[in-house]
Amino acid sequence: MDTEYGCKVCRVLADHDLDHYDERLLEEWRGDGSQRKGYRQLARWLNVTLLRREMDKVGLSTLGDEAESKYDRLQEGGTTSSEVASMLEREGIDVERLQNDFVSYGVLRTHLLECLGAEYEKQDESEWEREAIEIARNHAREKIVSAVNSLERKGKIRGGEETTVHVDVELECESCQTRVPLRRAISRGELCDCASMEVHQ
Repeated sequence: MDTEYGCKVCRVLADHDLDHYDERLLEEWRGDGSQRKGYRQLARWLNVTLLRREMDKVGLSTLGDEAESKYDRLQEGGTTSSEVASMLEREGIDVERLQNDFVSYGVLRTHLLECLGAEYEKQDESEWEREAIEIARNHAREKIVSAVNSLERKGKIRGGEETTVHVDVELECESCQTRVPLRRAISRGELCDCASMEVHQ
């Protein structure tokens, strides 16, 4: 706990003039269904927000997933992390200070429950599955980014360092071969018409 601010999140929000983000954190945490963010997702969202603001200040593009991509590469460690950090520093961003301000999901949890006094709401039965899927997607994206950067350094692909990686998951019905994005299947509660036919048989 921070004796002056309450916790690290309190200090970081104050230092970056983001005190009003407490309401946004609560909204994201209490979102309905698939829109609800768990502690890990919230921590990542806040950290990416900090990076995006710093990139905006120095005039770096934050279109698309630029901030998310650079954050993931910073977190990856090793050569890739060093290269991204060096690039950001050349543009005028204090990367060491910024990384020290990044928060963990445990600190974010403490901020919500203790500093803000928010009541814990029991997650619905499908919440852990959604969070597991999101963690798997982020992990896959990090590995792909690392592999693409390696291929770029070896000269086997051009422009890989500036590439944004998107990881989408699709489900396919073995009976009718319908393919649907996982997010859409979850939102509508079924993959295809086969499921409805089975229910009415």
